[in-house]
Amino acid sequence: MSKKLRDMMFWAFAMLVLCPPEMGLAQAVASNRELPKATQQQSQAAGTISLREALGALSKKHGIIFEFNDNLIRNKSVDPELLKTSEKVEKTLSRILEPLSIRFERYGQNSYLIFAPSKPKAGNADEASLLQTITPGTIGEITAFVGTKTRDAEEIEVKGTVSGVDGEGLPGVSVIVEGTTRGALTDSKGIFKISVPDGDAKLLFSFVGYLSQRIAVGNQTIIDVILKEDTKALEEVVVVGYGTINKSDLTGSVAKINAEGVDERPIASVEQFLQGQVSGVQITQNTGAPGGGISFNIRGATSVSGSNQPLVVIDGYPVDSDNGGVKMSGGSQSGYLGQLPQDNALANLNPSDIESIEILKDASATAIYGSRASNGVVLVTTKRGKAGADRISYSFRYDVSELPKKIGVLNTAEYLQYSNEGYLNNGRDSIYTAAQIADLSQVNTNWQDLIYRQARTQNHQLSISGGQDKMRYAISLGYLSQGGIVKNSNYERGSIRINLDRQFNSKFKFGVNMSGTLSRNRAAMQSSNISDASMSVVRGALTSRPFDSPFSAEDELEIDQTQVGNPLTLVNLADDQNRMTTVLANIFGEYSVAKGLTFRVNSGVNVSSAHRDFYHPRGTSLGNLEGGYAYRGHINSFNYLTEYTLNYTKVLGGKHSINAVGGYTWQQWNRRSFGINALNFPNDNLLYYDMGSATSITNPSTNTTEWALGSFLGRLNYSFDKRYLITFTGRSDGSTRLAEGNKWAFFPSLALGWNVHNENFLKSVNAISELKVRASYGLSGNQAVGVGSTKAMLQSTGSVANQSIQIGYVLANLPNSSLHWETTRQTNVGADIALFGNRLSFGFDYYKKRTHDLLISLTIPPSNGFSSYSTNQGVIQNQGVEFDVKARALAGAFSWDISGNISRNRNKVISLGDGLTSFVGPTFGAVSSQSLTIAKVGSPIGAFYGYRIGGIYQNTAQIDAGPTDSYTRNPGSFMFRDISGPEGKPDGVITTDDREIIGSPYPDFIFGLTNTFEWRGLSLNVFFQGSIGQDVINANRHVMDALNRGTASNVRQEAWDNRWRGEGTSNVYPKPDMVDPFQSRFTDFIVEDASFVRLKNITLAYTLPKTKLRVFKTVKLFVSGGNLLTWTDYKGYDPEINSKGDNSMLSGIDNGSIPQYKTYSFGINAGF
Repeated sequence: MSKKLRDMMFWAFAMLVLCPPEMGLAQAVASNRELPKATQQQSQAAGTISLREALGALSKKHGIIFEFNDNLIRNKSVDPELLKTSEKVEKTLSRILEPLSIRFERYGQNSYLIFAPSKPKAGNADEASLLQTITPGTIGEITAFVGTKTRDAEEIEVKGTVSGVDGEGLPGVSVIVEGTTRGALTDSKGIFKISVPDGDAKLLFSFVGYLSQRIAVGNQTIIDVILKEDTKALEEVVVVGYGTINKSDLTGSVAKINAEGVDERPIASVEQFLQGQVSGVQITQNTGAPGGGISFNIRGATSVSGSNQPLVVIDGYPVDSDNGGVKMSGGSQSGYLGQLPQDNALANLNPSDIESIEILKDASATAIYGSRASNGVVLVTTKRGKAGADRISYSFRYDVSELPKKIGVLNTAEYLQYSNEGYLNNGRDSIYTAAQIADLSQVNTNWQDLIYRQARTQNHQLSISGGQDKMRYAISLGYLSQGGIVKNSNYERGSIRINLDRQFNSKFKFGVNMSGTLSRNRAAMQSSNISDASMSVVRGALTSRPFDSPFSAEDELEIDQTQVGNPLTLVNLADDQNRMTTVLANIFGEYSVAKGLTFRVNSGVNVSSAHRDFYHPRGTSLGNLEGGYAYRGHINSFNYLTEYTLNYTKVLGGKHSINAVGGYTWQQWNRRSFGINALNFPNDNLLYYDMGSATSITNPSTNTTEWALGSFLGRLNYSFDKRYLITFTGRSDGSTRLAEGNKWAFFPSLALGWNVHNENFLKSVNAISELKVRASYGLSGNQAVGVGSTKAMLQSTGSVANQSIQIGYVLANLPNSSLHWETTRQTNVGADIALFGNRLSFGFDYYKKRTHDLLISLTIPPSNGFSSYSTNQGVIQNQGVEFDVKARALAGAFSWDISGNISRNRNKVISLGDGLTSFVGPTFGAVSSQSLTIAKVGSPIGAFYGYRIGGIYQNTAQIDAGPTDSYTRNPGSFMFRDISGPEGKPDGVITTDDREIIGSPYPDFIFGLTNTFEWRGLSLNVFFQGSIGQDVINANRHVMDALNRGTASNVRQEAWDNRWRGEGTSNVYPKPDMVDPFQSRFTDFIVEDASFVRLKNITLAYTLPKTKLRVFKTVKLFVSGGNLLTWTDYKGYDPEINSKGDNSMLSGIDNGSIPQYKTYSFGINAGF
């Protein structure tokens, strides 16, 4: 896909996101209507008008609706001069109602509820408070400035229940017969009863803080309604570091995602729910393995050697980005197995426990977390108990998952033909005779059918919550059993969470957050760096010969272990299990020192224990080499946290608002690991359970690391008259990882905001509900420095002396005492716009991030005794734009909500320090042990770096006219392009100088688009996700498309069908031969455009009417599908792959990786 076409697609989709269908948006601008003229109130003072007349004038002027009790406004009068202003209606209402001790609230897009400020005591109700004390369930005299309708002789009585999404009845909901003055209020259980003229009537259900609904009566006599909270009508509160802030006062770039509906989607971890939901956030599952790792980038990659994962904070507790997954350590083959994909750090967090997630993106939002925030911060808030009746809820989901597609490979007849053709093209005789072909053709094994399956997953969630005003609780239990699409792979997780809140008195509050998780991951071998089919069950299934039988000739059920790389050996006999126990617990206390001033203490522990058991039997390369190979490893991680903060909130003079926090934190870590290898087992029957039977056991490998971080932090938010905003944030971090003189660093930020919609010149523009512009600049850091890197470390070694092995110690590293933080400086400019009563809202952000003092490992001469030296030098830049949009296209009984986002990021290396313009990444064994990536000034981190192929040589004339090469070329061979030479220009010779950047793992832009339709109890959610412009190295094709019969590998059907068979037959695929057509070079032939658009999820749900329920309060049934359709040109299983995503110099590689899968789900959510 050309760059020009990608740019066109980006702006076309941006216009689609920013300009969604406006069906029904005109409903948001109520037209002026003729209102019935109110009669003059009896006790009206001279020179005044009645409150009824004033409301009528405002209704006509602004095109809005008021609802009130007639007794409330009786005998009330106002000065008509108060109406002669151009200010917004809310300002006018405040002027005329506050002196009368009357309040108002807006609900929906253009309606206002007028009510008394407090509920009177029983028996002493004055007439002004009748709206709040009217007998629920009866037809009250609720008056609305809407049209009137003649009452028919025969009426219909309608009754029902109004509840929230949690199934609890809502008391005090206004139920009005549209076009009349007739209405009712729901009782304490949410029940109402009302008479309507006929079946053509429509009922309007409205409640402060909830979205209104209009429902046609028709022939219904029982109508149950579920109202959703209107987050725009309320002052939305956003969680930020060490506190909360009103969204109207927010100056940073923060995205908030509510976890509603998470139980209905076929996901196992929280980051899967976040995919495509937030602009500027790219989340990629590294593989489709259960519990597999993720790449979670917020506004691009910022580090070459450090982590690019964001900081995750759960209920105020910062947790490690890695979960302590056990890697091979020590032993003869530790390097052989140490490059397997990482596990998922967030896999141990139960998505069903989450209430909301805030993603902090710019420096104003992240600077409060200092040295750990350059990659962004993810704040997770779990569910807490609410005062009221006890609630019990249970949810169940059952998934069926399958391979998205098969990759076409040769059958036995085609493979035998391919083999003979390869030998003949190499000048040899056919390898298979007619008799051999007839004999071998009796077996035709489809290895993909043998390793893949339809996987089953079940997810159970049980929660109990409730409490009173002073004591609230929430307890949840969860169990997930997720089957992998590769046989015998699965992931199990059991979890428990307890959240308690206790208000001891008006000054002191106490709370506990505690969670525990047990998980077991039985992994399938995949995605190894090594070119060995026995290291990846996927690669083995793709490359194994079709005439080989998986079972021995003697026993059809016994796996043939003499066939090295037999995929069934890996599936059924190899074993790799990782068990993990995690406990996260913290307690907090808050004491109100004075009005607006709160002292908070938060303390907790995070303990994890990971245990790995691994066994490779005979029949694998490793098992054959070592006579059976076992490994057992264990990691214990412990850290504790103490925080002391003071929060201050105050409004001075009605216009000066202050929200401030300051404090000190200390977090300390301890990690211990142990690993041991055993070799040469008598047989493979007992795996790692009897390591004592091995004849060779390596010396154990142990490791202990400790480090700590102390911090002083502060933030000040100031707002003047809800118009002008300023935020200053600073954090000073001191780390034990660093040497004296570099331990401490300060990370400040400054942000400004302007609520333009609160200015007088915009108050008369009713179409604009919100207009805010904001800008910020600040610093954050990255703890990329390894523990012990600044100090000299010793390691033990053995040497032979006096005919015995003597143990001694040698220097293990070349220390650098000047190592310090990587520092990211970020500028952000943004705007938030809401129109038509918040029916349509936009968000825009432009940012520029520069990360300085990159931690780089420089190659040094081996004569020093070391091969590398770590230092700080270099600059990386990320620059991009983000767009978000939300719209309610249709409102009423049938509603249609749209939300979308699109973002674009450009990653570039600005500098690598003095004298260094580039360096290549690590070698990759599966691609001829070549370096595949490069960090080069002016290009992205980890850009793909290799040779370009210009086609296929068709004849000897082309060979003679082309550049010379070190290998013998023939018609049907690859034509390598002469790009450059020692002088920087083509020199007619193919050498390493001809390598150039041939691709990038980073997309040109990413987007997500969600449509939600609701009608009565039915809801349909459709979510599309897209990523355009990224490339992927399809390393499988380095073997499968080479048509190199010098190896015994099977090949792809497409490569065979479109091979070169003579002049003009193909300019893409070479001829079958006995030599490697790539000549051990990494080329753009295996670099593919992995752009995709995907129907990520579709969910259809139905909430049963309450009249159908007896035991339950709510019951919702749902069916769901994940990854059902994917539009892509990628030749592999799936374009969303990043098996080495934990290393920015190995991003975007697919090598024998388990793909994403299609999922079909059904389930139930029930509330008691």
